[in-house]
Amino acid sequence: MTYRRKTVLILGMTSLFMFSPLAMSLFGRPIPLFQNLGFERGSFAPPLAWVVATAVAIAYIFYTMKVIPFVLVKQKEISFFKLLGVLAALVGGIVEEVFFRHWLMDMLMARDVGLILQVIISGIVFGVAHTAWILFKGDFKFAIPAILSTFILGCFLAIVYLVGGRNLGPCIFAHVLINIVIEPWLMLSSVSGKWRPNN
Repeated sequence: MTYRRKTVLILGMTSLFMFSPLAMSLFGRPIPLFQNLGFERGSFAPPLAWVVATAVAIAYIFYTMKVIPFVLVKQKEISFFKLLGVLAALVGGIVEEVFFRHWLMDMLMARDVGLILQVIISGIVFGVAHTAWILFKGDFKFAIPAILSTFILGCFLAIVYLVGGRNLGPCIFAHVLINIVIEPWLMLSSVSGKWRPNN
């Protein structure tokens, strides 16, 4: 099986898994966590949250392209593969923010966990969840940098959540923007082991 096919399989399976709660909320029995995602009139986050979310997204995109040039080089490609990445970006951006920010941080708040600890725990869980595939693959030399970068991103998204008054809209926007630009190339890079275009 080619690296692209493996990546399609991984993205397809995870997207289908993550789409199930969204589908239930849209077409079946509504799930309260998915009811107000922060895009409805009257529940919009303050402008500062959107500015911070945009800055976080742009910074992370540029960081990823700098440390993984393979992702930068592939930006010009338009294909079915990229379309799958966009679909996965939309689903993943929504579902992950509902879980890692809304559910996790609000659950910690309900247990009287302080704001700083909420941010750190959200970042740690986000980082570990996004590097599980590296650990299963056995590429331990890439695991620590991947965990650190996604931990930092998770912390910044948690800060965006707090700046927005616990409104998910800016977090989803930043997460989807990041995913649309770097997926599926980041996943293909990890599956194939290609971090630079010529290796």
